[in-house]
Amino acid sequence: MQGRDDVRRRNLATVLGIVHRRRRASRAEITQRTGLSRSSVGTLVADLEQAGIVTQSVGEERSGVGRPSPTVSLTGRYLAAAVNPDVTGVRVALVDLGGRVVDQQFHATREAPTPHEAAHLTATALADLSQGRPGSTVVGICAAIPGRVDKTGTTVRFAPHLRWADVGFGALLSEYTGLTGRVAFDAKVGLRAETLWGRAQTARDVVSFYGGPGGIGAAALVDGRLIDGSAGGAARLGHLMVATDGPTCVCGNIGCLTTLVSHHHLAAAYGLGQVSLAELRAAVLRETAPALRSFLDRQVGYLATALRMSAWAYDPELIMLGGFFEILLEAGRETLESAFSGGTLGPLGGPPALTVPALGADQLLAGAATEAFSPLLHDPLGFTQTHQEQVPASGGRAGG
Repeated sequence: MQGRDDVRRRNLATVLGIVHRRRRASRAEITQRTGLSRSSVGTLVADLEQAGIVTQSVGEERSGVGRPSPTVSLTGRYLAAAVNPDVTGVRVALVDLGGRVVDQQFHATREAPTPHEAAHLTATALADLSQGRPGSTVVGICAAIPGRVDKTGTTVRFAPHLRWADVGFGALLSEYTGLTGRVAFDAKVGLRAETLWGRAQTARDVVSFYGGPGGIGAAALVDGRLIDGSAGGAARLGHLMVATDGPTCVCGNIGCLTTLVSHHHLAAAYGLGQVSLAELRAAVLRETAPALRSFLDRQVGYLATALRMSAWAYDPELIMLGGFFEILLEAGRETLESAFSGGTLGPLGGPPALTVPALGADQLLAGAATEAFSPLLHDPLGFTQTHQEQVPASGGRAGG
């Protein structure tokens, strides 16, 4: 009996995983992808529909003669909370199972928020966001952290720009919101989101750079798998040495990319303070003074060196540049692509394609939400049966 229950749970998770990734799929497609019988897929989808996770509608796709195969879609009833604390403030969002941000708020801070301040702002925003969705269930919460986290997803080991070290931020989120809290490295979950719904859906080897107010993050997909490392510290490409005469980094190295290229450096050079990515982009593309052009060329040059080293290390088919790196790609694509021209890659294949994330700034939130959805995706019926009542987003100490 236990064996049959385990098989059913795995099959339900497999079916939901397909709809999670594709956002909608016909029953015929699910049957083809799972190798299960049509009747088994029909029963599994009906179970998920009864739980309120998916809905079925008459589709146009035919699996043969007869009626069209029903289309299975997500109901939007189950949402995850995603948080991205950074040096300029805290962004909080509600995200559906298809990785779509349905609503979000940003709470600016004068300086990098403390862990308790970030958790309090999260709970306040989440309570407000949840008021407009009384029929939804928030299943959990995950923070995309601009820094190193432990492999259990509970503790921020070191986020230098936030000045957080060994902070149990997952537990703090639980305390303040009443939800199961997790933490994850922002660049890694951002790349995960792109493999599910963005540019990397069909790719097997990808390097991703993300530049935010709180520094540079990077992640790598190798042979279809996101690499992690023994302590979760793999692919920290912000610490590639790009200038032998550069400043000393917090890691102890000299001339790291993160010490020479940053949101702060760009904004300061153009006479700006804490500005949005759109405002920074407008300033960079508008100004043509020779001194600023020379500064921008150096920034692009440092990035080109890092990209070339990344190509040698991981042999990617695709390199994604998110956050402020999108501005450098737009302003200096020719220089960045020339980093792979001629014989610079030697025996490796063709140069990797340079692109920006399809999900844009939402990639971090969508990726964090996927981590929060893990219990539901792993055991759909088991989770929903134990969460019949909506978990109140303000169930912690948000008001305190």
